[in-house]
Amino acid sequence: MRNAIAQALPAVVTIIAELPSQAVSGGVLERENFGSGIVVSPRGFVLTNFHVIDGAARLTVALSTGERRPARLVDDDSPFHDLAVLQIAPDGLRAATFGDSDRLRLGDPVAAIAGGLVTFENQAKVGVVSATRVQFPRPGLVMEDVIQTDAAVNHGDSGGALVNAAGEVVGLLTTVVRRTPDGQTVEGVAFAQSANSLRGVVEAIVATGVNPRLRWGVERLGRQHVPVTDEIAAERQLPVQTGALVVGVEPGSPAARAGVQVGDVIVGLNGTLVDDDAPLVNLLRALTGDGRANFTIVRGQRQLNVTVLPVRREARGG
Repeated sequence: MRNAIAQALPAVVTIIAELPSQAVSGGVLERENFGSGIVVSPRGFVLTNFHVIDGAARLTVALSTGERRPARLVDDDSPFHDLAVLQIAPDGLRAATFGDSDRLRLGDPVAAIAGGLVTFENQAKVGVVSATRVQFPRPGLVMEDVIQTDAAVNHGDSGGALVNAAGEVVGLLTTVVRRTPDGQTVEGVAFAQSANSLRGVVEAIVATGVNPRLRWGVERLGRQHVPVTDEIAAERQLPVQTGALVVGVEPGSPAARAGVQVGDVIVGLNGTLVDDDAPLVNLLRALTGDGRANFTIVRGQRQLNVTVLPVRREARGG
């Protein structure tokens, strides 16, 4: 794997996300989030995880040479995939090459390449592919087409590259798993979103500056909806035990124009029940054609049917 690592190493960078300062007793708390990224175009486009840069007031990319460059967010694919694309000045960049993640087999050697938290020098950890096409449930979302590896992935590695023996990027390092969904302790398990599942979105953002993903205005997990749990149902005195509780509606969005309100519970989408096995995010991601979403909504003691026809996001300014 030495040659493969040497080939991919210059394309991996460190992401420094400065969060808005927070007032605390006696002063102001300055906060930063660190992660990794992959240069995917010599024009300065950098792929990383959305959770690395979420909420950042200022973004900086540290190259493998130690040089730092200011970055801007071009677009993201949250919550459907944990990815964002940044852009920096393109001078002297070396871009990574994507490989075919569908060709991975159990036992194939891979390297997890990421930035360093202390010196910002890139690091590489070697392992093997231990599972492919994994579906892993998380609250409100089922991660799909995920590569499992035993390469040692740690805090700060998110957004780094999973590289095959040819030095090609076959996955985006996304998360470390410490426990199974039912609470069992696990070791040596890390997930990378497969390159093939991300390629179309990344290439579109690089080519046009905008993600072609359809948007409804209630899809963002945590900001616009949360999964209904037993605790939430009891606290809010909801008449249902499953669904997606709307906690925010994007102003002017298709959902807002259709009359979806904060406090509504989306219990069905196009006739499919919204629950832990079929979260709202996954059901929306699977829609084809014009993406028409026929929501079954519980509002108070009433059940309503609301049709939302999504739109495509416009390019960000800057």
